[in-house]
Amino acid sequence: MFWKLLSLFLITTVCTLFITDYFIRKFKSRGYTVLDMYKRPKRKVANMGGLAIICGLMIALVFCQIFVDEINLMKLLVFYFVVLLFGIFGLVDDLIVLGRKIKIFAPYFMALPIALLNVDTNVSLILVTIELGLVFSYLIAPIYVMVTSNLINMHSGFNGLASGLSLILLGFIGGKMIIRGQIDALFYIVPIFAATLAFYWFEKYESKIFWGNTGSLMLGAAIGGSLVLFDMETFGVIILLPHIINFIMWVYWCFRMKKHPHVKFAAVRKDGTIDPPNGLTIKYLVTKMFKMNEQHATWVCYGVTMVFGVLGLTLF
Repeated sequence: MFWKLLSLFLITTVCTLFITDYFIRKFKSRGYTVLDMYKRPKRKVANMGGLAIICGLMIALVFCQIFVDEINLMKLLVFYFVVLLFGIFGLVDDLIVLGRKIKIFAPYFMALPIALLNVDTNVSLILVTIELGLVFSYLIAPIYVMVTSNLINMHSGFNGLASGLSLILLGFIGGKMIIRGQIDALFYIVPIFAATLAFYWFEKYESKIFWGNTGSLMLGAAIGGSLVLFDMETFGVIILLPHIINFIMWVYWCFRMKKHPHVKFAAVRKDGTIDPPNGLTIKYLVTKMFKMNEQHATWVCYGVTMVFGVLGLTLF
């Protein structure tokens, strides 16, 4: 099993590296670019790079179908059907900018197939375990995936921030699987981890490509889906606390719009440090408390998530 996992990791990583490099050149030549807002001067960067991760996942799934017999392949395919569905939804949003109502309701229905995979309908809290049956399968599980996807999408904006945080979260989920002895479960997260790791090489500071909503929604679905599938919902809440806090701060910002009007991008000082409009998201709070540039603020966000990842492993 170890050699299959290693082969799956290497093949997915190498293929995604080449695919991403190709897409960078192709997207730039076709004009699929956006401005990198936190550089002086601003520069154009290829966008919709999450499509490279989708291609890497397709290659990984072909490998699994041919060589992997340690797990139920139908469950694996259903799991990645949900993940890829979120990726395609994000790609469409990147291309035509979907309306708010569609973004609110469509993800729930895209996450519904997760109910087909969910065997354990118990929710394990700190002191008690609650059996929720179909309510969990068809309501709580899809909503959990949907919410996680949006949390990942919202805690972003700096070079490599969302992709790096996603790698950290997937790493802690994989660590939890190993601690539990669920080695075969790694086949579910190795493909998405490997593809994202390869993509991160190009999206880290200074980014050559952004993954757009394509990547963030897809990774959020993979993280949320794996937490639900392997009965790690409470553990997931702990490791996602920075993302949850970021969302709560954003909601507070929405209620304070008159005093703090919405500003999508912060300003950049002459020395390259970030001048945030307020401290009402984590990335803005970090740069408001400490004078730092985009790269250093991203590292701080990584560190915060790592702390909660260790806390999650310790408590659960």
